[in-house]
Amino acid sequence: MTTPPSTDPDTHTHTDPDTHTHTDTDTDTDTHTDTDTHPDRDPGPDTTAPYTLGLRLAAACGLLFLLACLVFTGMITLRDAVEGDGSGGVFIAAGFWSLALGAVAGVAALAVPRRALVTAQYCLGAAGPLLALID
Repeated sequence: MTTPPSTDPDTHTHTDPDTHTHTDTDTDTDTHTDTDTHPDRDPGPDTTAPYTLGLRLAAACGLLFLLACLVFTGMITLRDAVEGDGSGGVFIAAGFWSLALGAVAGVAALAVPRRALVTAQYCLGAAGPLLALID
């Protein structure tokens, strides 16, 4: 004669958090490996993702900033040409290259919004007139 599973000394019955009852024999380990108890639940949007519209607006305003820096660097270059020896130096060329690289970083920041690209755009834009002033 057999005894019911609840009175058998080698058999243990316990309940999972998912309200499934199952019986283990000779072990107390739970073999339930599914850690997600509610797989149909949507986690929602990623709250740690950067706000891309704000970065794109900052990059677009940075292109206007680069345009203003280009005008200012041109004015510094013309003043140096009139008052100086009439030829541009290495730092003036470096200033214009800095503005060109800032424009590349700005267009890249519009396409793929990253905070580092926007920061590089503004830093390279500000470096243009500063390098021209050194010459």
